[in-house]
Amino acid sequence: MAKQTEFFEIPYKEGSLDAKAAELIKFAVNLAIGHEHGAKLHLGRARECGASEDEVWETVVYAMRPVAAQVRNFAKAIVAG
Repeated sequence: MAKQTEFFEIPYKEGSLDAKAAELIKFAVNLAIGHEHGAKLHLGRARECGASEDEVWETVVYAMRPVAAQVRNFAKAIVAG
């Protein structure tokens, strides 16, 4: 059962996501911000929740997309001069 809580004045119900999805999201966020300890921690937890290697790698790609788009846009601006 989801537990009503609050984070930075945002009310939400913790536990609304299934555990595997929540851990994969936390893994992606930690990858995106370069937080090695958190990425390893949540990868391990996601695997404990049954995450497959395909799900792990899909998550990695999702973490990479915003950064790749930012690099592309920056490069276009620099190259265009």
